[in-house]
Amino acid sequence: MGCCGQRRQAWREREALDAQRSSGSRQQSPSPPALQNPRVLHHLGASSLLVKGAVTGHVYLFAAGDTSLSVDERDMPALLNMAVFAVGG
Repeated sequence: MGCCGQRRQAWREREALDAQRSSGSRQQSPSPPALQNPRVLHHLGASSLLVKGAVTGHVYLFAAGDTSLSVDERDMPALLNMAVFAVGG
């Protein structure tokens, strides 16, 4: 059986390891990848719309009314097929 000093040291090591594990789980999620050749897309609908890009998987949130967002060019064809968007200048 170890003495109190060894137990105390083992306890400290366990506490430090637990702290490292818990701080690793609280890290922020990585930022989304940058848009490739972003293009402006106007939302023409009367209500807000949440859309996931068909190619990139990027989530776009369009507010109600005539709002505009920069969209990855690879997602443009699928979004334009929805008939609630127009290409911006």
